Amino acid sequence: MNKKLDDSLSEYFIKPEKGLSTEHFIIENIGLNKKVGNPLQAEYNPKKRFKLMKKEYNIAPENIVKPIELKEIDGKKMYVLERINGNMFIDSLYKVRNNKPFLYSIKQQLEETIEKLHKNGYVHGDLVNGNNIMLTKEGKIKLIDFLYIPKDFEYKEAFIAIDNEAVKSVINLMYRRFINL
Repeated sequence: MNKKLDDSLSEYFIKPEKGLSTEHFIIENIGLNKKVGNPLQAEYNPKKRFKLMKKEYNIAPENIVKPIELKEIDGKKMYVLERINGNMFIDSLYKVRNNKPFLYSIKQQLEETIEKLHKNGYVHGDLVNGNNIMLTKEGKIKLIDFLYIPKDFEYKEAFIAIDNEAVKSVINLMYRRFINL
């Protein structure tokens, strides 16, 4: 039986836990030796991922979505995250295209948040083309949907490089389209 989710919970979305599709894709692209299998799979489970979300949130709570609860509904694990009053960054970009100081603020927030994560040994892993960045009505970014990468993962440097390239890509997207540098 599905429990009705309490509307007073400030959830942004509920995400069924389905597995490693994104992680598999990225691991294949960084050339992880297929003979060793997928080292992330052994570590990947909803409880560990939820615990990791909390740690990442605490690194930069002003710019990372807050995990509220891990629920089980009809045998499926689901994450309840804070509600973000805003839109996907990429959908908001056109509306703010003429506001150069605002775009610069977004750039600074994104760079600083990713730097804080990396300094603490964590990665996001999925920011390509502005994917998984929310923009609040107050003009703050909120990162969502982190990959599960254990802090001591042997290929961490490759994922840090992926984050850095993604940040450059997002900034280039803003500048190419609207600032014409």
